[in-house]
Amino acid sequence: MNERRREQRLPWVSMDARIKVRKGLIGSAWVDVEVVDYNRLGIGIIAADDLLKPDSKVQVSLRLNTEVGEITVDQVAASVRHSQTDEHGYFFGLEFEKDPSEGVRESLQRIEGILNRHQGLAEKVQ
Repeated sequence: MNERRREQRLPWVSMDARIKVRKGLIGSAWVDVEVVDYNRLGIGIIAADDLLKPDSKVQVSLRLNTEVGEITVDQVAASVRHSQTDEHGYFFGLEFEKDPSEGVRESLQRIEGILNRHQGLAEKVQ
């Protein structure tokens, strides 16, 4: 088949993230957040509300959607290492727990690898 595109298309990649936050004394709820940056050690997120306090612990759920499937991390514990307010909302820097299960560690590394390849391809095209 002849290639008819004028420009090479980049692989489609999208990352969804949620954090589990306390609601009241005994309840909790999952809240969708926007991913700003990511590596296998942690993640930067933006939330609409000031949900987290520095040094607090949270659960994070990740899903990386690509054109060929998805990689998920159902839950990984993280600590809030940084927070600030800017024009986009509330920014939080989260560090994943140091010793997650082997399956979680592998998924975090796979996500990082796919994002690195995607970024490298995007830079080549430009």
